[in-house]
This record gives sequence, C-alpha cells and structure tokens, in this order.
Amino acid sequence: MSLKQPPVFVLAWVTTKEGSKQMLGQGGKVIFVEHPERGWEIPGGHVEAGETPEEALLRELKEETGLEGLVEKWNTTYYPKGWVAHVIVEDSTLQNWEVADEKVRLVQWWDEIPPLKEWTTEEFTDLTRWCSNL
Repeated sequence: MSLKQPPVFVLAWVTTKEGSKQMLGQGGKVIFVEHPERGWEIPGGHVEAGETPEEALLRELKEETGLEGLVEKWNTTYYPKGWVAHVIVEDSTLQNWEVADEKVRLVQWWDEIPPLKEWTTEEFTDLTRWCSNL
C-alpha cells in the first residue's frame, strides 16, 4: 500500500461555522477571490518547500483574504495534484473587501456560484455538496 503523495497545491472552501452544512444556492455562503485574469476562484496556491499542506493553506488564506481560519477536513481525492480543505472562519458583517495581494482584486462572500472564467460550475457544485455532507 503506497502513501498518499503530498499535494502540489491546496485550496480552501471557506464557510462560517453556522453555514458549513448549507449548500450554495440553499442558504450557504462561501468566500471567493477575484483573480485579475482567472476571475472568481476559491483561495489557495502552491505548497512551498518545507511547508505542510495545512501551513500552505493557512498562509494562502491569510494572503488572499486577510482571514485566519481553522481546517475542519481535507478532501485529498478531488484533484489529482491538489487537496481542498473545508475551512471555518468567523462570521463577518463585511460582504466584500480588498486585500494587499496583487493577485486578488476583491474578496467576497457568495451565496451562489459566481460568474466563472477558468473554473467549472461542476467543481464548485461538487465541493459545496462535499462540504454540506461532512
């Protein structure tokens, strides 16, 4: 039996504790970041040398959203080279905000899948379903 390869990249499916079991379009809300070229996507990035997947994810979350969170559970099988974590953050009254990251135009809570350029609706439908079933 072989050990699971560490991920090349990590992604964060970010909810609040209260909204963690609700799907997008059914009362749930998730943080998306707007990349200047790729459009709306969930926070994440590459795992750097010497980092654990969790360290990389929390670093990327802080850089791209300004938020700190708690990793609840990993999905290590959805992407061949990447892991997705369900991350819980404190609820906020802010609906959208800017950060100092040049790769992020805007951070925003969405209660539905935003208009996409490079990602697929299926990916985010699958991830909201996965998270709501945890």
